[in-house]
Amino acid sequence: MARISTYSNASPVTLSDKVIGTSVGATPANATKNFLVSDILALFEGQITLQDVLNAGNTATQDIILTGNITQSGGAVTLGGTVKDFNGSLGNNGETLVCNASGQLVFGSGLSNQNLDQVLAIGNTATNNINLTGDITQAGAYNYSSGQFTMAATGTMVLGGPLTCNSSISLTGTVKDYNDTLGTDGKILVSNASGQVTWQDNANISKPVNNLGAAISSYQLALSDANGVVVATNSSPVTIDIPANSTTAIPIGTTVTIIQEGSGQVTVQGLATVTLNTSGGKKKSASLFAVMDLVKTQTNVWYLSGERVL
Repeated sequence: MARISTYSNASPVTLSDKVIGTSVGATPANATKNFLVSDILALFEGQITLQDVLNAGNTATQDIILTGNITQSGGAVTLGGTVKDFNGSLGNNGETLVCNASGQLVFGSGLSNQNLDQVLAIGNTATNNINLTGDITQAGAYNYSSGQFTMAATGTMVLGGPLTCNSSISLTGTVKDYNDTLGTDGKILVSNASGQVTWQDNANISKPVNNLGAAISSYQLALSDANGVVVATNSSPVTIDIPANSTTAIPIGTTVTIIQEGSGQVTVQGLATVTLNTSGGKKKSASLFAVMDLVKTQTNVWYLSGERVL
């Protein structure tokens, strides 16, 4: 064996090359045999772990660069140092690792790269409470179909899009309009053509006008007539009926103005359980251009006043 050192070195070494060595477990024992380089490599690959590599010199203080996948089948992964994302950037305080469309993990500011559905899907599901101490800014549509959405009096909810609710909405705090203005005593929220609501004085709100047309001789009040004007233009007599609350639930406090614009006299009467109170029993318009006013004071109780005759 001493003569082995006198052989010339083979370079490069290939997997099909052989080396001479001692086979301890062979028969006879310690026999000299040839060993394929490929067999020696397979032996090492089956016995050496990542920890062996790290212990040998590629320690935890050095970088480990992997171009393939890491598969974790069990146990825990403990990170005792810093973590860099796909771009090689360290995360800042409060940032989270978020997966982009290419499957690459990058640090993002808070949850700016995630939607609420993704957060809930991770584990904080819709059956759990979500406690928010700051503001909610909604830029798109918000659909809320069940459960209860509760906000503390110190919170603010800003909606940049429509809010769809299939149940009731209870407001125990203050309400601001589209212009971020609080309403004052007696003002009402009114929508413009763009669907934006603003606080306005009730007296400044235009009333809907319902022109019945010359061919209509009988008409029953509808919800759309509430706090509006009904104009009768027929040249023949016209009857205007007040529906029972069970049929058309016109709100209590509603006023309806009735005008005789045609030559046909207008008669006002209540249907079914409706009680129509009027001084002197006068329920007909007095003449052309006569104006009468109806007011609903109870569930099925109305009052008629204005230019009337028997």
